[in-house]
Amino acid sequence: MSSRHAVDPRALWIHSGTAIRLGQRIGLHRDGTALGLPPFEIEIRRRLWWQMVVVDTRLAEISGAGTSMLSAPFNTCLPLNVNDADLSPEMGELPPEHTRTTDMTFCLTRYEIANFLKCSNTDFFFFDGAWAKPDGAPATLEEKDRAIDELEQRLEEKYLKHCSDAKIPLHFLTRIFLRNAIYRMRVVAHHPQHRPDKGAGMPAEEKEYLCRLNLNMIENDNFAHGNKSVDKFAWYLNMNFQFPALIYLISELRHRTRGELADRGWTAINKGFEHRIQFIVRRRDSPIFKATSALALKAWQAREIDAAAHREPIPEPPNYINTLRSIFGEPPPKRRRSIGDGLDPTGKHTTQNDSVAGSEALQDNAETKSSVPGPSGESGVNPMEWSPMDWSYWDEPIQKWDPQIPGGSEQFDFGQSFNFNGQ
Repeated sequence: MSSRHAVDPRALWIHSGTAIRLGQRIGLHRDGTALGLPPFEIEIRRRLWWQMVVVDTRLAEISGAGTSMLSAPFNTCLPLNVNDADLSPEMGELPPEHTRTTDMTFCLTRYEIANFLKCSNTDFFFFDGAWAKPDGAPATLEEKDRAIDELEQRLEEKYLKHCSDAKIPLHFLTRIFLRNAIYRMRVVAHHPQHRPDKGAGMPAEEKEYLCRLNLNMIENDNFAHGNKSVDKFAWYLNMNFQFPALIYLISELRHRTRGELADRGWTAINKGFEHRIQFIVRRRDSPIFKATSALALKAWQAREIDAAAHREPIPEPPNYINTLRSIFGEPPPKRRRSIGDGLDPTGKHTTQNDSVAGSEALQDNAETKSSVPGPSGESGVNPMEWSPMDWSYWDEPIQKWDPQIPGGSEQFDFGQSFNFNGQ
């Protein structure tokens, strides 16, 4: 998995499928207790199988496969919360579980989340972004929230309260991973695509709630990258970057141009860019990068237009936006010290009419002079139209970029695009 950014994720998913089939061939998908196996072998098989499941699930997502082992039948129990030293090939029975952190705590939190998604089939179906009861009827929002609340409380009691020392890298990563996993499930539960009107009548409070959830995920990722104690786990952080949250947040900022959430959002996006600047330099020809850049540039243009319309100083663009403008050759707008009565950079006195003209100029630049059209070919992407889990939503906008890519007859699916391979 640490090689994901150097290898096509579709190839990794195929290798993962081979490993899964080999595991099934030797019966890893059946719990060892039912097979009469020795205790040591039972526990090792559980650890191996669940690791294969979570890796396959992640690779299925980033490759655009749309399915994983979570939808397949298996009854292998979760591993025990014990240390490696508690296990021995000669032991006659399984050791008792610890009520504190162990060598397995970090892995177990991931397995617990995967098991929740799998076992939710008994009450309502939660998989690949879809919720439904066994009879096919959608689960209510209250049912979804209650299930997630119960999971969060159980994980807090079983794991998180024992991971209190942020100086211990795996304790820190465990907290970050679980928090973001819960945020992500809440986003899926509340996402407007599950509403009959696709979010057209969503209350403002609900929209703000979704925005805060996605922003929290990006800020958590930035917080993790800022912790030097987990530098050696940077590959894992990059592998689990909350790309759907980034897309939703950028799309939302196209319409949310001012206020506390807008300020926090641009700060978080810029920090995330600084943590991953190598992707900008090395993979700028990727169609998904171009589509994402288009969203970001239009979102920032909307912020500038809003400032001009309110006769306020045009905000200084973050490094992220300056870099995108440099890459795509988009000139920054002309700036005045103040939009409204005041002095322009040459010392000339400006009037209110000048400010209106400045606003119109910015609007014209946003609509007609951007060198990076939006993925839909229009003014941008409404965040209500994009699922944070369903990558098929990116198929059309990415294909629209094919003519601008050398060898444009190639077809780019999500897996290649998300891996930033534009070759």
